[in-house]
Amino acid sequence: MNITEAIQKVKDVGLNVYTPRTKDAGFVKLYLKPIMKIMPHLSGNALKVLITLSYGLQWNESEVVLTREEIENLTGLSGHTVRAALDELEKKLVVKRLGPNVRRSYAVSDCYVKLGKNK
Repeated sequence: MNITEAIQKVKDVGLNVYTPRTKDAGFVKLYLKPIMKIMPHLSGNALKVLITLSYGLQWNESEVVLTREEIENLTGLSGHTVRAALDELEKKLVVKRLGPNVRRSYAVSDCYVKLGKNK
């Protein structure tokens, strides 16, 4: 009996079997030890901005292209608050601003977060 047949037999008797789907993608991995080290030193707004930047990640890329206005809309934070949160994240070396204000992107340290992808 192969694994597929075994799973079907379990389902036939009325039990549920978790089977991961290869279609699942787009989740964000948080690396707990590094996140927990900086957590006491980050404001809630900085954490909110970090999660929002993570939303813009692409698989195997650490650079995010989001405008400050997009970050404001996604977080519900004011422009001043987003700027302060980005300053805080940059000071803690969690993100690095790249390029001029007009075409700004952000490099997110993959020591803290990374876009997940199932195999």
